[in-house]
Amino acid sequence: MKIKNKEIDLEHTRKAIICIGAGTAVGLFVYGIFLFFNIAIFGWNLGLIFAPVAAGYVETVLANKIIGENVGAISAFILFIYTTFYSFILKNPTLGINLITAGSIIIILQAAFPTLVNYIILVVLGGILSNFINHFKNFGKYLKIRIKNRSLFHWEPQSVEIRTEPIPYFDEAASNETINNLGFYFITSTDLKDMEHSIIGIYQSEVIIEKDVRLINLEPERKEQEHLKKIKEGKDECLIKLANQIKSNGGNGVLDLSMNYALIGLNGDNIQICAMGMGVKLIS
Repeated sequence: MKIKNKEIDLEHTRKAIICIGAGTAVGLFVYGIFLFFNIAIFGWNLGLIFAPVAAGYVETVLANKIIGENVGAISAFILFIYTTFYSFILKNPTLGINLITAGSIIIILQAAFPTLVNYIILVVLGGILSNFINHFKNFGKYLKIRIKNRSLFHWEPQSVEIRTEPIPYFDEAASNETINNLGFYFITSTDLKDMEHSIIGIYQSEVIIEKDVRLINLEPERKEQEHLKKIKEGKDECLIKLANQIKSNGGNGVLDLSMNYALIGLNGDNIQICAMGMGVKLIS
């Protein structure tokens, strides 16, 4: 049993060495291409980055297919050591640590330890960045409140007379009287029983109540009352418009009357009121 396990271990090691050797060979080939064609940016040959990446990639793919697991991107380390020695010691010993070598180290660590590196980059650094952004936002809100309250520089507010346009008064009783004096029948049903009538057509009217900035500084209860008054005023205006449309075409009533209310606008600040029904002429 022990001999069999040793044979399995030796076979596993042999396959791992083959994968590492294949990755190293591909990495050297890629590095040679970059050197031959002198593919560089600002004097730095890009093979320093792409050669270890190619080596680690080939090794990882072969190891997953042959062995069924990752052997650690060892060929990437080999290529990094070789390219660093060749470029910075053998060819130009005056060069030191720079952005290219730092980038190569990060890429190799990513290939060898993807879970650890991704955790550091995504979780740790992401958490630090998110925490910094939240603190910055909170500071911005705090600064905005202090400036709004004029307490940041501790100056005394001057007495300034603020003139606001008064909110127009809505006379609900007068509006109801106007509707009642139209000489018009508003019927929500379609059943007229034995009343003679002629159909004129389908009619629709709409009224849009825009956001009133004058209501912002009111107390919540007063603000709600004013909103309800504006909706009632808009509803009455919509009914009057509908009645006038039908009357202009010889009618004196509307059947199957329906009222629809909807929030419109970018933030739903405006209210759309729509009245619809079938215009008719009732014969007494």
